[in-house]
Amino acid sequence: MNMMNSGNGFFFLPLAMLRNLEGEEGGKIGHDRENVYVNGDYVGDRISLTQNDDGLKAIEDYLKSRNFQGYRVTQEGDRIYIDVEDEKEGEAIKNHLGIYTKIR
Repeated sequence: MNMMNSGNGFFFLPLAMLRNLEGEEGGKIGHDRENVYVNGDYVGDRISLTQNDDGLKAIEDYLKSRNFQGYRVTQEGDRIYIDVEDEKEGEAIKNHLGIYTKIR
């Protein structure tokens, strides 16, 4: 059935009209994202806007621009970990990255 209205309120579209949701980037849907953790706590997802967008470097650059020190950034697969020794600074980094991941 390729009718637009079958009489019961449902619409049927021919397969040719359906979009390829996977795109042409080898099966990637939308944007790549990396989960960001501070001292083991999840703070949000960092979305890569371009193919060469380096999430780890972007997080490091962001933290440096906010004058944070005493942290270590590592990456395992699609997860970015920020380890902070000072608890107060760790909470401040969580707050900043929570906002950063929401507006990015």
